[in-house]
Amino acid sequence: MKRSRAMNTDILFNLRTYWERLRKGRIAPYRAELDPRQFEDALEYMFILEQLNPSQLRVRLAGMALCEMMGMEVRGMPPEAFMSADHRSAFSSHISAVLTGPSVVELDLKATAHDGQTTTGQMLLLPLRSDFGEVTRVLGCVLTAERITRAPVNFSITGARVVAIRRDGSTQTQAPAVPGFAEEQQAFEPRQSDAPDLRAVEGNPGVLRTAPRRGHLKIVRDEE
Repeated sequence: MKRSRAMNTDILFNLRTYWERLRKGRIAPYRAELDPRQFEDALEYMFILEQLNPSQLRVRLAGMALCEMMGMEVRGMPPEAFMSADHRSAFSSHISAVLTGPSVVELDLKATAHDGQTTTGQMLLLPLRSDFGEVTRVLGCVLTAERITRAPVNFSITGARVVAIRRDGSTQTQAPAVPGFAEEQQAFEPRQSDAPDLRAVEGNPGVLRTAPRRGHLKIVRDEE
């Protein structure tokens, strides 16, 4: 049974559009703000990842279609289990980009079934904030061009697109590094007008100098 590529595009596009509308220019919406009635056509293909600590994630919720592709209930599993062994590290880097950027990531996939059947697929990864305001959730959606009948399915990554979300809520497309991603550079933020005027003390390795370091400390007093 085949699904049309047009339907895939519509589901992912509509989910991305809803997420953009929900975040209202912020870096990401809250998990609690999601209303499943607004994306019912995507529910069976969706999943939500939860970051337990900087090096551990798990599947918190998953739709029926994804469970069918894996041949089991995937709730509680590490998301890397979706991928073939040689693509798990790259997938982890993509998820890290979603959480630490934060960023929106779109993946092109190749899906291989247990009996060797292959088809193409797409995955959308969107950042979400927890009730505490931290970006520790990922809203995902994965679809395949053809229905896979022999589980489990292993995915491999054939392409990726990354859109970084700036602190002001705007976005910027990034070219992914190989094999993973570098963290987005923080934008320069000008000093607030009411901040005190300070001078650098020589010998501090964390400040920019205009003169060569002389290897000793020198205290400079600010004078009006």
